[in-house]
Amino acid sequence: MPSAQNRYRVLEHASLDWDENSLPVSSEFDDVYFSKASGLEETRYVFLQHNQLPERWQSFPFSPDNAFTIAETGFGTGLNFLCAWQAFLQHAPSDARLHFISVEKYPLRQDDLARSLSLWPELAPLAELLIQAYPLPVPGIHRRHFDHGRVQLTLLQGDATELFSALEARVDAWFLDGFAPAKNPEMWTPELFQAIRRLSDHHTSVATFTAAGIVRHGLKAAGFEIRKTKGFGRKRHMVCGELILENDLPVQSAPAPDAPEITPLPLATPWQQTPWFCPLAQLSNASGPANGKKAQQPHCAVIGAGIAGSTTAHRLASQGYRVTLIEQHQPGQGGSGNRQGVLYIKLGTEPSAHSRFYLAGFEFSRHYLNQYASADTSTTEDGLWKNCGVLQLATSEKEQKRQQSFLQRNEFPEQLLQGVSPDQASDIAGTRLEHSGLYFPGAGWARPAELCHHFSQHPNIELKTGTFVDQLRQTDQSWQLLDSAGNIITEADQVVIACAASASHFAQTAWLPTKSIRGQTTYLQTNTQTPILKSVICHEGYIAPATDQTLCLGASFNLRDDDTGLRESDQRHNLQLLQQAMPDFYQDLQDSHTDITTLDGKTGFRCASPDYVPLAGPVPVYEHYLEHYDRLRHDATRIPQAEPAYYPGLWLNTGHGSRGLASAPLCAEVLSAYIGNNPQPLERDLLNALQPSRFIIRGLMRGRL
Repeated sequence: MPSAQNRYRVLEHASLDWDENSLPVSSEFDDVYFSKASGLEETRYVFLQHNQLPERWQSFPFSPDNAFTIAETGFGTGLNFLCAWQAFLQHAPSDARLHFISVEKYPLRQDDLARSLSLWPELAPLAELLIQAYPLPVPGIHRRHFDHGRVQLTLLQGDATELFSALEARVDAWFLDGFAPAKNPEMWTPELFQAIRRLSDHHTSVATFTAAGIVRHGLKAAGFEIRKTKGFGRKRHMVCGELILENDLPVQSAPAPDAPEITPLPLATPWQQTPWFCPLAQLSNASGPANGKKAQQPHCAVIGAGIAGSTTAHRLASQGYRVTLIEQHQPGQGGSGNRQGVLYIKLGTEPSAHSRFYLAGFEFSRHYLNQYASADTSTTEDGLWKNCGVLQLATSEKEQKRQQSFLQRNEFPEQLLQGVSPDQASDIAGTRLEHSGLYFPGAGWARPAELCHHFSQHPNIELKTGTFVDQLRQTDQSWQLLDSAGNIITEADQVVIACAASASHFAQTAWLPTKSIRGQTTYLQTNTQTPILKSVICHEGYIAPATDQTLCLGASFNLRDDDTGLRESDQRHNLQLLQQAMPDFYQDLQDSHTDITTLDGKTGFRCASPDYVPLAGPVPVYEHYLEHYDRLRHDATRIPQAEPAYYPGLWLNTGHGSRGLASAPLCAEVLSAYIGNNPQPLERDLLNALQPSRFIIRGLMRGRL
């Protein structure tokens, strides 16, 4: 069996016993999840009261780029999250936002979570939302939105030290929970406290139910000033405190005579091997206007209203930014303009950064799109999103062997994906299929153009259509967006370039290596005898279930081809792919007299990057990289310790190719986190994999620049 590092795996669920009062107890750690006296009151006393949260929320300087962030060790039943959420709604201003980060190595099963939270009827409305959004037991970072984005949960599933070390965030208050140190000493390590220190800032508070020496000394070594105080219920003591910085160095306290030996924790940086990705530079040099001044309601401009631009604009607007969304045509009329867009991914046999990103994006999009399953549409019979499942058929011997190896090597929750035989695939699709495949039951299809229009309707968004941005001009105060006549279209503190291949039009981004790929889809008008598909089927092409009396199938793939018209040859190509992969269905189309001869469909242009991973992050100063990382041209192992340079407040979100539904919503989340100084929804190495500057560095290392 391959090691956990080079295969996908399912996390082990928590094994629970239930005591005589129906309270959950961990079988593995022989410890309770919350106080037998009253878990709800314990949370309020230990974590809310001793972090002084209700009082702090009333005076906290909330703004679009300043939410309040809580981080927790040990998500468990989610009780602490629900208590914090409830208290936030009661005590914080109505426009305030809360981020709650938590980590869990042994997640509860969904039914165990529901049973545990049923003990607290007063939390039932919030608990039901959490249960519905609860992630599958897949390692990594999972982001969920509640209350229209006002409250966000970032659930880290896996080892606490590993995931906190990979996280980019700034924490205002810590809930140190989890099983008692005596029961679970593996979690309470010096490395964990170093990660806690890295994520904290001056006056970050901490509270924990335990007064164990390993916790007190770990916090002191990390620079926290702590004090023991009365514990909850029968517990004699608990600990609370805050981080106090002197000259940006942690305060070191002398250990007690009986304390274990603790090495003072250095403020280590993991960026010495990749200085060109340093997040501190991103946040300090790239997240605001050139002079550092901030408006009361910061203004963001987003160029391009396809799926990348519209999701970014909507996310920023939900954070409280004033957004101008600028589109040369109409929302969703470019590469996002197909009648149906399919949410699908193709994972590599091993979990590369590429595959891990798309798996994270797929899971995020599944939950993101589910809220639009029943959205009203005035001209269509379906909502904006259909969760009908997606089949990926192995139509060649090579693909069949790849899928077999993939399934043998890895493990996934069956709610995420499963291998299916030809008979099982036929039952799922509602038509006879000759090939085995992979089935994604939570996937489906969406209406991209309608989604783009829907996202653009947020009250904080001003949509400007029929408007072409010709150049970007940086001033001391902001960015000016100019048309081809030199007139100012708008001025903004932040600009996100999300206009697909046209992103390279500007002087600041002319170096971009993206490519435009022509694709033509085919539309077939159905009749009452046309066979009915029950799921999306992907092969060398794809076909989606009919909607509005139309079947959509595709798609051609033409590099270096800018023809915008419909071509008979591409229609024949799409139909030939369908006939080869699904001969019985194709014959049924002919037998039902479905018209397959009339030329109908749409031509669009995908924007792809050389490594087929999107570009989402700050725009680097190209000339700075060439000058300061020139040494890489001659020796890629000699790493210059030079800081990167970015254009302040200028960002990219492009290169989504044919999988924008799986990547664009998560990339919008990444950009809104950069701009708003919020916790990131991805591990650091995946953020690096999205950085636009990666192509400059690769070009230097390979001697191409």
